[in-house]
Amino acid sequence: MTSRTFLENVGNLYSVNAIGSAKAWEVRHLRNDPTIPPLIYVIESDVGQQFLLGRGISGRPKFNMIRYIAKSFNELFFEQLSGEELSQYIILRGAYPFDLQCAFGNAPPYDRLLLPTGFIKLQRVLNQENTDWEIHAQNFIGEYQGNTWLIPDTAIASGSTIAYFLRNGFAHHLPKQVYVITACGSLEGIQRIYQECLKKNVELIPVFSQCIFEVSKVGNLPGLPLTDLSIISPGSITTKKLYEKALHRYQGARMCCIGDIGESLENPVQYSIHTLWEMQILRMDPKKEDWSAWTVDVQTKSFQKKVSDFNSALSDYFLEIWKEER
Repeated sequence: MTSRTFLENVGNLYSVNAIGSAKAWEVRHLRNDPTIPPLIYVIESDVGQQFLLGRGISGRPKFNMIRYIAKSFNELFFEQLSGEELSQYIILRGAYPFDLQCAFGNAPPYDRLLLPTGFIKLQRVLNQENTDWEIHAQNFIGEYQGNTWLIPDTAIASGSTIAYFLRNGFAHHLPKQVYVITACGSLEGIQRIYQECLKKNVELIPVFSQCIFEVSKVGNLPGLPLTDLSIISPGSITTKKLYEKALHRYQGARMCCIGDIGESLENPVQYSIHTLWEMQILRMDPKKEDWSAWTVDVQTKSFQKKVSDFNSALSDYFLEIWKEER
């Protein structure tokens, strides 16, 4: 059995922000694997940790967490990026909370000028084998420009969307380097993105938050391959402290730390129902869940009716604990 790798085993402290609320680890030549970028950064913050442990959080509170992680990236890397000709690219809709525009607005020249930004909308569908994602269409607003591209994306699982964007974007303009910044991202996704950069000799610098995830080949919910990102997965790399917290919080189950990001922001009720469904599939104990930490009040009759309408067996699974809470 292979022993688990922790961030402390492979990383070194790189920088700390001015008030000490966020820090960055530097990971070089991970596993000495040529398919992995030679330099990776991992940002640590209390909010980033809460984001990954707060599966019941949705709507505005989750949106604000993502904005904070974007701000932390700016605080830790702005000096490193100073003097570069920057351009950011946002893949809609999931990445829009991660827009770096506001975070960059406190220092020259972006206190006077807007950070050049392009917007991409992609249509992603499962392949015929239901094993991977394919991109069928792209809409782009903006310009391909700059020697340093910033691609903030809230969640990166398979990496197919960013890889597709780079493959097409590099045909129009070739930057010197690409920073891919993610609040919850997988190493496998970064490896796919890195292949596109290698073909054009473009440097890829991934910046993770809290954990370098291993993405599951088969999702906990039906029909969703290459989507689940769990700290508990054996290949995920994080600090020993966060791993132990996740082990306790998710009851030892390999639950995805974020679920469907778009759904969590735009339809918190549906997202919460799907979170309950995943808990049922993983046989997690409802009595051990802190329901007060959820954004959606699961104790209301209106919500419980929605759960029952969605799946009566799911409602039955949580019925006993909900009765006790009344």
